[in-house]
Amino acid sequence: MALVLGLVAVAGVGILLWSTTTAPTPAAAPQPCLKPDEVDIYLHNDTDLPQVQAQVLATHQDVESVTTQTKQQSYEDFRRMFADQPDVLKTARPDAMPALVKVRPKPGVSASALGDILTRQFPPPAEIHRLICSELQGSH
Repeated sequence: MALVLGLVAVAGVGILLWSTTTAPTPAAAPQPCLKPDEVDIYLHNDTDLPQVQAQVLATHQDVESVTTQTKQQSYEDFRRMFADQPDVLKTARPDAMPALVKVRPKPGVSASALGDILTRQFPPPAEIHRLICSELQGSH
């Protein structure tokens, strides 16, 4: 249960932080996205990272980059994000954080469609999270 809550917290925080860097200010016109669209594959352990990264690179020519983030790196990011909230930090543990494969599609390639393909390629327990600027800004 703690693992699920940790993953949900990290997913929500990642989307929140990602979207706050791309969301327009309320009084201003929509700003261009500061971060490119991305599809993240959440995994339960670090040992799967190289294999999943290699599979994505071998099977998707529409991908610009594929990077990885270990559970410890996810934990360190979490600690930086919540540095001013000690109560939240007390509950965080490195083993509750996801290992991530971050997939950035080439310009012009739909991150949503890529996310659909990756969802079929990497079924549960992997989780696919789409970070799509236009969707996070509320324009479709």
